[in-house]
Amino acid sequence: MNRIVIGTWLLLSFSCDRIEYYPDRPLTNVKTYVLGHAGSGIVGRGDTMESCINGLTLSDGIEIDLQISSDGTLWLSHDEHTISCNTIGVECFHVISDSRIEEINTCLGAADSYPRLTTVFEYINLHHPDSFVSLDVKVWEPCGLTDLNVTRNMNILAQKIIDIVRLYHLENQIMVESEVGDFLYYVRTHSDFIETYLTTLGDYELGVSRALDSEFSGISFKYKFSESITKEQIDLLHRKGLKIHLWPVNGTEDIEEAKALGADFIQTDTF
Repeated sequence: MNRIVIGTWLLLSFSCDRIEYYPDRPLTNVKTYVLGHAGSGIVGRGDTMESCINGLTLSDGIEIDLQISSDGTLWLSHDEHTISCNTIGVECFHVISDSRIEEINTCLGAADSYPRLTTVFEYINLHHPDSFVSLDVKVWEPCGLTDLNVTRNMNILAQKIIDIVRLYHLENQIMVESEVGDFLYYVRTHSDFIETYLTTLGDYELGVSRALDSEFSGISFKYKFSESITKEQIDLLHRKGLKIHLWPVNGTEDIEEAKALGADFIQTDTF
């Protein structure tokens, strides 16, 4: 056994030993679901209404990214800045109004415009009521305005998600994922119908420990990043009562491998 293999084995053994201290809460009826990453991964910018419709049609649900406007409306976008269009320059979502975003949308055209979360949820309620949706909420970055209360604003965003889920009767189908534990904790303690996933780019042990300590639903793990994930690790997660998202999992071979690992949710651009 070479040194690299021995080192990897020792790391996994240490991680598993530490997690073993937490009580068992085995999950039942474990099943793998496929979610369209940023909607569906079709050609063009993700997080559009077109990509959401495509992903909802071809998979078990979608993963989408959120931003909030100065009016407190939730819009789909991976980036905190809007894209430029003709004479309209780059602007920051949280400091511009809904009417300004609609102006940008008019310039972009229907296919590339930013949809409201309510528009997506209304469509799901009418056409795909059994689909899953994972809402990716990244660290709320105030576009250089460092004196703003980040936690307060993320909690406002969390409450708006909870209210919209109730409004469109999508309880137990919506998940949130984020690197921000305080945001996830707010969602967990203010609703019992939205699952919470702590995002980790590769530190499996730290992510699992934090998720268990905070009683989150599981972790959202970047697939084939700095640390690989094994079936044994996922089996351990399930025994401890946690679920896992793997992202992005692209290509038929990787999708089949992720399914064999027993991941609960696979986020993909491949259909």
